[in-house]
Amino acid sequence: MAIQKFAIDFGSLNTNIYKVGSGLVLTEPTVAAVVDDTKFEIKAIGAEAKRLIGKTAKNTKILFPVFEGEIVNEKVASEVLNGFLRKVDIKRTLGSRQVIFSLPCGYTHDLVEKYVNVARKCGIRKVYFAESPVLSALGQHIPLNDSNPCFIIDMAGGVTNIAAVSLDGIIAGISVNYGENKVYADIIDYVADVYGLQIGLLTAERLRKEIGSLEEGDMLSTVVNGRDIATGAPKSLSLRAMDIIEPIRKYYDKISEIAQTVLKKLPPEVSAEIRHAGIYVSGCASNVYGLEKYYLGKFSIPVKISENGQYSVALGGGMVMGNPSLLKKIAIDEI
Repeated sequence: MAIQKFAIDFGSLNTNIYKVGSGLVLTEPTVAAVVDDTKFEIKAIGAEAKRLIGKTAKNTKILFPVFEGEIVNEKVASEVLNGFLRKVDIKRTLGSRQVIFSLPCGYTHDLVEKYVNVARKCGIRKVYFAESPVLSALGQHIPLNDSNPCFIIDMAGGVTNIAAVSLDGIIAGISVNYGENKVYADIIDYVADVYGLQIGLLTAERLRKEIGSLEEGDMLSTVVNGRDIATGAPKSLSLRAMDIIEPIRKYYDKISEIAQTVLKKLPPEVSAEIRHAGIYVSGCASNVYGLEKYYLGKFSIPVKISENGQYSVALGGGMVMGNPSLLKKIAIDEI
C-alpha cells in the first residue's frame, strides 16, 4: 500500500497543504459556512465560504474553526480539513496517510490532542508535530544546523511566532495571539473612527493587500465601499496608503517590540550569530510593502523577508516529511 505523506499548516486564516512528491497542492481560507439548525450542516468551506462573509441570511453562520492558533471547534475543523483533502483528490485509505502538523511555540498538550482528534476524523492515522518557527526556517532554505542558530519572526493569521531556532529546536521563543487578523480589525476600527465609514472584513483585507505600506507618504490609492456611520447610507471613499499607515504600523511595531525582548534574553553566543545572520521574517503578514526597510530601522541588523512567506511553514513541513532522518530529528511528538 502506497503511503501518502503531507505537511499541513492549519492556520487561523488559511490552510496550506503540501504533498510529498507533488508540492503545495492546496491553499484556502480556514472557514466554513454552516446552516444554523439542529443538523449543523456545512454549506461551504474554504474560498467558497469566504465569499459569503457578510452576505449570509440569518440561518447561515460563518465559522472559523481555528482562532489565534487554537482549534476552537473540532467538528467544524474536521469537516473543513476533510473537505480540503477531498478537493485535492486524496483517496481515503485507512492507514495510508502520514501527516505533520505545525504547532505554535509554547503549544499545550490539549492543543495536540485536538489536532489528533481532527486528524482521526479525517482518516489520518500517523501524526507528527513540529513547531512553526523550525518549519518556517527550513521552508525558507535557511542553513539550519545544531551550531548555527537563526532568528525567525513568522507572522501568521492568528498568531505570530518569534524564536531563535537551531536544528535542535527552539532555543528561546514565544507565540503571541496577534496576527494578520488583528491588522484587519485595526483597519476596520480606524476607518470607522477617522473616516466615518463602516467596512467589513473582506474590504479590510483588500485594503491591507492592495495599499498596505510602511513607507511614509506612500500615495498608492484605492476606492473602498461601505456604510456611512452617520446616515446609514452606502458610501464610497478613496484612500491612500498613507491614510491607513497608522493601523498598519500598529501591528508591526508591537511585533518588533516583542521580538526585541526575546533577542535581549538570548545567550551571548546565540546573539552574536543572529547579529551576523540577521532576522528572517515570514508568514502571510510579511508581504507588506516597506517591511524590510522599516524593520532594519527597528533592529539595526539585517532583515530578510521570505519570498514565499505565507507558504514557508508548509514547505518546511514537506521537506521534513520527505526526509526520514530530518523527521526523526525535529518531530516533537508522534502518535
